[in-house]
Amino acid sequence: MGTRLLLGLLWLIHGLPLRVIAALAIPLGFIAAQGRARRTTAINLHACFPEMSHAQRQRLTRAHLTALIRSVLELGILWWSPPARIQRLVRFKNAHYAQNSDRPVICLSPHMVGLEMQGALIGMHFRGVGFFTPHKDPLIDQRLRAARNRLGDVLMLERKKGLRPLIRAIRDGRLLYFLPDMDFGERDSHFVPFFGIPAATVPTLPWLVRQCNARVIPCACHRLPNHEGYEVEFFPPWEDFPGADLTQDLQRMNRFIETMARQYPEEYYWSHKRLNDSAHALLLPTPTSIAGPNPSIRPIPDHRDVRESSPLPNLPIHASRQYPGLPAVWLDSMQDR
Repeated sequence: MGTRLLLGLLWLIHGLPLRVIAALAIPLGFIAAQGRARRTTAINLHACFPEMSHAQRQRLTRAHLTALIRSVLELGILWWSPPARIQRLVRFKNAHYAQNSDRPVICLSPHMVGLEMQGALIGMHFRGVGFFTPHKDPLIDQRLRAARNRLGDVLMLERKKGLRPLIRAIRDGRLLYFLPDMDFGERDSHFVPFFGIPAATVPTLPWLVRQCNARVIPCACHRLPNHEGYEVEFFPPWEDFPGADLTQDLQRMNRFIETMARQYPEEYYWSHKRLNDSAHALLLPTPTSIAGPNPSIRPIPDHRDVRESSPLPNLPIHASRQYPGLPAVWLDSMQDR
């Protein structure tokens, strides 16, 4: 029932100007600031911005949750608005880096609140491929799949089906829109710095680049001022990637994501659990409130000193010997290779 009400709301407001939708997000963002997403956001911000005051992190938490709610309200635009409107609201910057590539392209991108807008525009201009986990709500999942395919030629592949279809698609010239900044657990991860914290990081990107002879072209989506829409910015292709040192490759990947998160702090996905499996027994905060001056927070060790004074450990990789370092769930359908 709740999902149908949400879909009805999104349909009712999808034709409104962005300015009006943004105004609707403000009270809803305040409500979201009382829930689970608030706690996760506060934990991540406390870990990543220890130099901020509590009041600064509180403001950023609320600003992020409002931006997140706004992105949900804007989904109706992608689902039901004419393609011409989406073209007006979302624009490219430096798309020639991807358009003129002489090799298959993997677009490395952080999880920003505009990720669905970014994916839609990429699908309208490129033959794309996406690698995703189905949404737990069947109605939402159905809508997301339909929207991702209605605006262009986008092949959507489920992670549980493994990497073979993805490799074929990239080799066939489809652009992969790749967002690796998720914590998939200790088992299949290397620990490399993210905001100075050794964070669980999957080594899939360097492996895919080698398998597909692809180029990594970083890109990121951010909101334009004055409610003008979104901009998807492409950056120059990475040279000498992957290199001889896997840890350095993953550090390079995390540095780009961190740079974008610092540049657009309200828009980065602080509300997902990026630091679940941080190394060195990192003690993450457990705030009970973001409203008062004295939240209940356990102290965090000086992880930056750890990073600088000792080499970062890599946890053992238990995935297939033939595909070392890849998430085991992605390997299920590849055992006969």
